[in-house]
Amino acid sequence: MAELLPELHEHQATGRIAEIYQEIRTFSGVPYVSSLQRYLATMPGVLEWAWDAVRPALAHGVIQETAWRLARDVRIAPAKPFAGTTDRVAVGNIAANFVRVSPVNLMTGACLSRLLTGTVPSRLGFSETWTPPAMLPAMPGNADPAKLAPATRSTLERFMTEVDGTPFIPALYRQLAHFPDVLSWLADELAPRIAAPETLKAGAAFRSAAYDAAPAIIARLPALPSRTAPDPATTQRVLATIGRYAETSPEMTMFGQLILDAL
Repeated sequence: MAELLPELHEHQATGRIAEIYQEIRTFSGVPYVSSLQRYLATMPGVLEWAWDAVRPALAHGVIQETAWRLARDVRIAPAKPFAGTTDRVAVGNIAANFVRVSPVNLMTGACLSRLLTGTVPSRLGFSETWTPPAMLPAMPGNADPAKLAPATRSTLERFMTEVDGTPFIPALYRQLAHFPDVLSWLADELAPRIAAPETLKAGAAFRSAAYDAAPAIIARLPALPSRTAPDPATTQRVLATIGRYAETSPEMTMFGQLILDAL
């Protein structure tokens, strides 16, 4: 199996990156850091710049509440009920984590994308006081494809896509790989859905709504951080990565909710 997208794992983070990772978890109310941020952390100075740029909107909950409000309108046809005997509480918790964090990643990426392409904060400020939601329970962690049984690895690879020219399997599926019967059920259930017009339309609408909402959030941000912004070549890599996540984040939101409903 090809090498997956590089990332700075949470246990490897130190100093400022470790501080950012902790704030990411706290502000989203999920006990892990998404692969988007873990990948940005592999580029020197990029995660630090990006976090400093959007942190005020996350600390006041504007990005999260906007994202969750938009996500409530995203629905696709329900799945057939899951009939397996797997621990439904554990599987439901995985799905709930992605339903919560994926919209936040989409909205954060939309704001960063606009900031990197010239939208300038208007410094209108934030008046809200906000308390993040209670942290969801921990998940089992991303399964290592190389350590899975061949049949499960083959099923997992059906979800493989590409980010920045590198193979990538969204974390929802790597988490569910710990439950082979669920992963197999989901692969069969999603096979006709992923490229279906209904799914593509719902994802595109969610994505467009997030990008349309971004300027109003950016208008309230303070000036961009004084630290050096990514250089042009790195900026293009970041934009391409955000763009790919803007496709997978709606998918994680819709399919995470589909799992919850099927359970």
